Amino acid sequence: MITGRFARLARAGSALTAALTIAGAATAAPAFAETGPDLKITATVEQGRWLPGDAVPVEVTVTNTGDATATKVHGAAYTQSGPFFYVPSQPWGDLEFQGPGGTFAPGESRTYHLHGSVGTLEQGNPVVEFTASGELDVDYADNSTLVTVPLLPKETADRIAGHLFGDRDRDGKPSAGEENLAGAEAHVIANGMSHDLVAITDAAGRFAFDALPVSSSYSLHFEKVPGGWVTPPSLPQLRLDGSGANTALEVATIRPLSDVLTETITLDKQSYAVGQTGTATVTLQNTGDQPLTDLYAGCDPGGFGQELDVPHEQWGAFDPWHPAGKLAPGERVVLKVSGKVPERAAYFGRTGLGCYIDDGKTYNSGPYTFAGAKVPGKKADAKGRVWIDKNGNGQPDADEGLAKTTVALTEDGGHVVSLARTDAAGFATFTDAPVGSYQARPLGPWTTIGDTVVDVTAPPFSLGDWSVQVARR
Repeated sequence: MITGRFARLARAGSALTAALTIAGAATAAPAFAETGPDLKITATVEQGRWLPGDAVPVEVTVTNTGDATATKVHGAAYTQSGPFFYVPSQPWGDLEFQGPGGTFAPGESRTYHLHGSVGTLEQGNPVVEFTASGELDVDYADNSTLVTVPLLPKETADRIAGHLFGDRDRDGKPSAGEENLAGAEAHVIANGMSHDLVAITDAAGRFAFDALPVSSSYSLHFEKVPGGWVTPPSLPQLRLDGSGANTALEVATIRPLSDVLTETITLDKQSYAVGQTGTATVTLQNTGDQPLTDLYAGCDPGGFGQELDVPHEQWGAFDPWHPAGKLAPGERVVLKVSGKVPERAAYFGRTGLGCYIDDGKTYNSGPYTFAGAKVPGKKADAKGRVWIDKNGNGQPDADEGLAKTTVALTEDGGHVVSLARTDAAGFATFTDAPVGSYQARPLGPWTTIGDTVVDVTAPPFSLGDWSVQVARR
């Protein structure tokens, strides 16, 4: 009896002779499985309502079905058709394409939890090839597999609808007797949209947006909410995937903190020099019937670095870094704080202290108060234009300048600081005026419309040209 390696050789030789005799070919397939590593890969995509930007889960399993260890094994994903399906390389772990590769013992199997994403629905479903390859693989036929990623059809539409109400008891849901807020503007926008879509709440506080294109990140906010009610500054992003998950939204508004919290600020001087210390008295009072907690003072929110530089520790329990201020119903608190006048204030001609008081829970709806003082010394020019809206389009056009008219730069609407005369196009320049904030008033049969503020600032802190609209009396 022939045994062992010689028996295998004999059988192989017989099979080869028979194959050559029958087919007359120069090469014939062996009649036994070739030894060595043999990698096999399978992949499945999780079903879902997938949108651009979603992390689509893909489960990839790599198995060495051979009888020898597979080395330098790498995995990859290639988009064969449709939109590009991006699969980050890091979750491949030891199979990452740029790394040294993984090692699989005979029979070893591992599953990799990958994610991929697309940037558009316009090109249909991506067809993706997942591959696993290593050294000396004996059969490459099963080293790749194709999967189709099931995206939503591009024509899929969805709806946003809901209810805006005044949440007096702050429980987050409408209750008997709470106001339905009619006449507010609901705004939505998503990536790729050039402007907000707007819907007006009806008498029941209801709003709706129909036939919206699907997107993973719609933003919803409200403007012109009646009665002083305050909406959250940022509502959660809405996902529209055709499932109708956002058609019964309840949007709660709250009463502003300024309803029950009052604030006054006074300064110890009306005028300061740079580097001087100014002292402010800040008075807070809770006029409501509930305690206020976690209060803090946020100062110089729009002062451009001009206001008194008050160290945060001076605020005590109202420190903005560690808010712990409390006011019982009816309680009044007086805070005294001091700070130096910064150098930048000299370029604007003013300093002071402006603070809003909030508790971090009422959507920045606390009171804001500013007390100002002069910082005299510097002078500058201020150029601007006086114009008449002849065509009613709400903006100054080339032929709408008010020519040959004297304009007074006034302090508090009374004391004249400077005079200038408009040219043929309506432009005028107040020359060498003291820095500060003033009002412009054209002389003659003219009445001003809207903002008349002129800010005279010294270089390099120019705030731009001023503009004053007028109409004939």
